Amino acid sequence: MNTSGMLRSYLAKVMDQESFFFHVINCMEKQLIDWGNDTILLFDWDKMLKNVSGIFIIDGFSYVFTFEKKQLKALQEQAPYALDRLLWEELVEGGFVLKESNYIDKAFI
Repeated sequence: MNTSGMLRSYLAKVMDQESFFFHVINCMEKQLIDWGNDTILLFDWDKMLKNVSGIFIIDGFSYVFTFEKKQLKALQEQAPYALDRLLWEELVEGGFVLKESNYIDKAFI
């Protein structure tokens, strides 16, 4: 998957927190599909809750996450790919093995 750092910087600045999170999740899903993984990403963004939780189901394996929304907002403001990095790191901690791509390079620079 190819991604533009300049466009991502713009999106991080202008998108509200929920929309940006949804964008990042969609980018991750596209990358996983590009790698040939059978992928389902589910998350619950309840406006009334302080946390967002979700599950990645990748090739039959489940990876669960829960984060405080204020932490996610801080990452959005910190760097364009900081939120992506956090989510990918969560997958890696659960045993997922990353492959190379332009998108992963940008997330981990």
